[in-house]
Amino acid sequence: KAEVFITAKSYYRRRPRAVVDAERRGLPIYVLRANTVAQMEACLADIFNLTPAQSSGFAAAMRETEEAIRRVLEGVPSVELSPQSASIRRRQHEMAHAARLASESRGKEPRRRVRIYREE
Repeated sequence: KAEVFITAKSYYRRRPRAVVDAERRGLPIYVLRANTVAQMEACLADIFNLTPAQSSGFAAAMRETEEAIRRVLEGVPSVELSPQSASIRRRQHEMAHAARLASESRGKEPRRRVRIYREE
């Protein structure tokens, strides 16, 4: 009864029966690069043709940062966040520091982004 099929890239690559069935039925398949809240929000916004407001962009960036911190604390070596403005990146660095993690900004504007990792 589904109208769309949303899955993580790692699941999609294994080609389980659910993916094959969705393809056979002609369902639109959305493949998320990572299993994060930010990826899911972006996918749903795409499906429902929503344009996020500027303020929700900040909230989404903070949720993405919280998710990245959680993943690093659970053992992922590092997580690179989506490109953001300088003020949002500053807040992302503060959040990483508060969680006792290291962070660095990488790339050039406008694609400059934060990477969060454990300090060795």
